[in-house]
Parts: sequence; C-alpha cells; structure tokens
Amino acid sequence: MDPALLAAAAGLVGVVLGSTGTLAAAHIQRKGSKDQAEATVRAAVTTARFQYAGALEQQNRIAQRTAYVGLIAATHEFRRALEREVPAVGRMNSDPLREPQRVLRDAYIEVELEGPPSVLTAADAVVGIGGALTQFVYNDAELMETWRTLHNAARTHEPAGTALSALRDVQRVLAETPPTERQGLSIHNDRARQDHQDGLRTPAARWYAAHQAARQAVYDTGGLLTGDQAEELLLDASAFPRNALERVVHVSREFEEAAARFVQVARDYLNDTHPEIT
Repeated sequence: MDPALLAAAAGLVGVVLGSTGTLAAAHIQRKGSKDQAEATVRAAVTTARFQYAGALEQQNRIAQRTAYVGLIAATHEFRRALEREVPAVGRMNSDPLREPQRVLRDAYIEVELEGPPSVLTAADAVVGIGGALTQFVYNDAELMETWRTLHNAARTHEPAGTALSALRDVQRVLAETPPTERQGLSIHNDRARQDHQDGLRTPAARWYAAHQAARQAVYDTGGLLTGDQAEELLLDASAFPRNALERVVHVSREFEEAAARFVQVARDYLNDTHPEIT
C-alpha cells in the first residue's frame, strides 16, 4: 500500500479513537454529575424530612403538654367541688358535680386526641372515677343527708348515738362475713332467723341479731328520723361494709390517687427523650 495512504489511514484512526475517548469521557463526566445531583437532592430531601419531623415533634409536644395541663386543671376544679359542695349535698342539692364532670370530660377529649396510650390510660381512670363519683353522689344525696343528720345528732343526743353504734355493728358483721356467705344476710332469710332463735353463732345469725338491734335503735331516736329514713339507713348498713358517707370519702380518695397517677405518667412522658410512637 502507498505509504501516504497508510499514513492517512493511521491519522484517521487516531482521530476516531480520540473522538471516541472524548465522548466517553464526556459521558462519564455527565453521569457523575447526574449521580452527584441526585445524591444532593436525596440529601436535601432527607434533611427536610428530619427538619419537618423535628418541628412536628416539637409542635406535638406543645399540644400534648397543653392537653395534659387542661385535664389537670379540670381535676382541680372537680376536687374543689368535692370539698365545697359534697359536704352539703342532700335533698336540696343532689347534683353538685355535674358541671365539673362535664369540664373533666371535655378536657379528656383533648388528651384522647394527643395520646400516647400510657397517658390516655391514666386519663381514663381519672374520668371514669370522676363519672362514678358524680353518679354516686347524685343517687345517694338524700341518704348521705340522713346519715349526716344522725351523725350530728349523736354528739349530743344519746338515742342517736345508740342508733349510730348499732348501725355500725351491722356494718362490722357484714365486713367480717366472707363474700360467699353474704347472700344469706337478709332479714327475710328463714335460716338467719332460725339460727338466731336457736342461739347459733353463724354469720347469718350474728347479722340478724345486729340488724334487729339496729332496727329497734333507729326507731327509738325520738322523732329524729322518719320511718322511711330509718329504713334507708338500715338497708344501707345491711348492704355495704361502709355507709354512704364513708363510701363517698373512699371513692374521693380513689379519684385523688388517679389524678396524682395521671400527673406522674404525663410528666414522665414529656420528660422522656425517646417517647412512644403513636
């Protein structure tokens, strides 16, 4: 082959190879730039997500704290009503807790939205006991007034003191009787009456004797109690180891304990650096 032709061919191959190298380098550079751009975008998105999550977490914590403070304030209002109104509850004032209970329920709705489960469980207990206490006071308002009448009179009126002591004996016998045997503690129970007449010391006989003594005592209070009031006291003492006044105090303590538990659970959650995911 002509030497000149060979030289031209070699030059052409060199140009082609050089162009191919340049194109390949450009492609590689472009691909690298694209990968870098995509990585930059991914990093930016990740950063934005973390920033949003952080802002959202801060916003949620503020909302949660506000909701918890609202429920705590409602428990204080409910407690003030207990201390102020319940000691005077009776025939003319039978429903003193209805409005405080409504405030408590409204505050609970905020906690229900914010969570988390541990705090919500503690809030459930507060509202549940508050509702039960409200209903209890309403149902037994007149009975509590009658018990207070007897308690107040017992300080200076001997027959009233005797009746109060006799009613407490009925409660004591009831409390000492195993729950499985309490079903037989009835004034209409023939076995209880017969055991008492036979001089036996069965739980039914002991309760029957206490009940009969209490019945005599409450009807001998010199007109302090009406017949209906005397029967109410006898029925209440015969049904519960605590009378109505003692029960409301007991349930009020349960409310206080539930409220204190809520404060502690809410505080622990807000101070937790790894909170629950809800």
